[in-house]
Amino acid sequence: MFSRELGFDLGTSIMHISQRDKGIVLDEPEIIAIDKSKNDIVAVGEEAYEMLEKTPAHIIMNSPVQYGVVADFDNMGKLLKMQLKNLKMGKKFSNNVAIVSVPNDVSEVERKALYDLFVHSGFRFKKVYLIEKPVAAAVGAGIEVLKPYGNMIVDIGGGTTEVSVVSLGGIVISKLLKVGGNKFDEDIKNYIKRKYSIYIGKKSAEKIKKEIGYVFIDDEEEIISTEVVGRDVVTGLPKKVTVTNEDIDIALKEDINVIIDAIKYILEKTPPELSSDILETGVYLTGGSSLLGNLDVLIKNETSLSINLVENPKECVVNGIDTILRDMKQYEEILISSKRENKLKYN
Repeated sequence: MFSRELGFDLGTSIMHISQRDKGIVLDEPEIIAIDKSKNDIVAVGEEAYEMLEKTPAHIIMNSPVQYGVVADFDNMGKLLKMQLKNLKMGKKFSNNVAIVSVPNDVSEVERKALYDLFVHSGFRFKKVYLIEKPVAAAVGAGIEVLKPYGNMIVDIGGGTTEVSVVSLGGIVISKLLKVGGNKFDEDIKNYIKRKYSIYIGKKSAEKIKKEIGYVFIDDEEEIISTEVVGRDVVTGLPKKVTVTNEDIDIALKEDINVIIDAIKYILEKTPPELSSDILETGVYLTGGSSLLGNLDVLIKNETSLSINLVENPKECVVNGIDTILRDMKQYEEILISSKRENKLKYN
């Protein structure tokens, strides 16, 4: 019998799966389409995302993870099984190992539910470990997390933003915000409705964000634009408008300021010795939504800290898990195992 060692980053928007010695084997939207009349799975991942906002009434779209935490364990189990099956993780493999990323403030009940989700998935996970997302992101950013040195990680994902200071393999201080890429999409939808009097969908808003998403525009910045088609608020007819990066800057300003305020708050609460480390090393931006144009410039202007733009920020957490999978003995102390959880619970 064979075994596999897998890493899972169950984000609000994207599911990443890595396999030891193979790297990332899955990078797809974390969404499932279900035919409620038959209670059958219609599609998962990329195929389901293509159906978003285009389905008849009997097909419902479900995103099992909300604000970084699994909110629908039943559908999460179905989605996980289907994706593992698609990856051909068959029953000939036993004694499998899973490392799963979780937000810092996840409760013991939610941790236990995650363990059960993987143990009972039908894919023979003998050992399941959890790792806090900021720590995994730090490893993925190339930081030597086991050393007594302070590093600030700002992880801006699909559902949440987590601002953390990491040292000695753990989180010294952290703040979790319910602000991320999905909220940015809503901001863009609402702003375009107010200014241009048209309704647009989530996918259109996300496309605009990726094409011209800027959060700081100075006098020398080039104004770029894109066209978007929506439904006129008054007539109900299709309407095309031109949206600029200045529009997106205004639309996102309030939520971006929330993130900057959280960074300042964490800096104020960080112990002085670690503050001196952060002054030297700067801030590490991770997560797919950290790719917004000029976000690094804005944070630098507001904090006077240098900004480190990591390679492939969207995959930073899963890349960190992949690094840990390749040397689990070295990183053993930063993994949370089911046995350790039991000791914490009953001692």
